[in-house]
Amino acid sequence: MFDTPSRPVRWAAVLLMPSLLATGCFVDDTATLSVDRVVGTWTSADGATLSFAADRTFTSTGLASKKLADYDERCPAGRAAGTWQFFADDGDGDSSTSQKAVSGSEVGLFFENPPQSDCSIDLTAVKAAKGRTALCVTLDPDEPCGPGIRFTRRT
Repeated sequence: MFDTPSRPVRWAAVLLMPSLLATGCFVDDTATLSVDRVVGTWTSADGATLSFAADRTFTSTGLASKKLADYDERCPAGRAAGTWQFFADDGDGDSSTSQKAVSGSEVGLFFENPPQSDCSIDLTAVKAAKGRTALCVTLDPDEPCGPGIRFTRRT
């Protein structure tokens, strides 16, 4: 009924499949959030929380969960606090955190107190299921959810 594809066609499919999977299934589309869309409490699947305030402060709990500890073992296990900022283009093609930015797709967290200041967490806003947005812990802006840690906003 169906003819078997020729050998070159089969090899092309075998060679192209991994790159199609890598680009089509595992790339997260980033989203841009304004301050009012960041403000609120966000939770991860393993119970860590980040609560963002409009004055650019935040509190966190449970950041020493297994996945986050694998990401950065210096993150505080109990309740912690600090400030947050959006990343913005600095004009040289690079981006850095900005106290003045009112929206963005990347957020940097800065912890108070010396033991927690060594913990570094950058988050990228990505489009999630049902039109929602998630904040992913990010090691590389080109791979927003690399460590696989996602926070979703409580409604």
